[in-house]
Amino acid sequence: MRWDYFIKKASIIALFISLLSALVFADESEIVMKEVRNTISSQIEAFKENNIKKAYTFAAPNIQAQFPNPDVFGLMVRNGYPVIWRPKNFKFTKFQDLGNKSIQRVLFQSYDGSLETYDYILEKYDDLWKIAGVLTINLAGET
Repeated sequence: MRWDYFIKKASIIALFISLLSALVFADESEIVMKEVRNTISSQIEAFKENNIKKAYTFAAPNIQAQFPNPDVFGLMVRNGYPVIWRPKNFKFTKFQDLGNKSIQRVLFQSYDGSLETYDYILEKYDDLWKIAGVLTINLAGET
């Protein structure tokens, strides 16, 4: 009889711990998502303000190695990603927390009304999220 009592108590404790850890991880993922979204929003805002030096600070080391100064980086974004350079609107959609990497999907609307979707790949460096890449996503019928 005592053995059954011990097993029930241990099961209840294990269930409590697993529920508590799920809540902690959910909170951590929510914090990561907010930090990632803040990084992306800050870079887009810097582009809108023509503050290329500030926008460049949100780029990960691999991007800064490809575009070794803010002016070259700015030209690449302006010419290659005009809707990111000057969006009418943008909206965050799907988010994936992969530990020290994250993927945030962003839907952009241009001033002519067209919609474009991109996946932002971010990596964590010294407790800061940096943009390590942007991939074009072709989604039929996304609104």
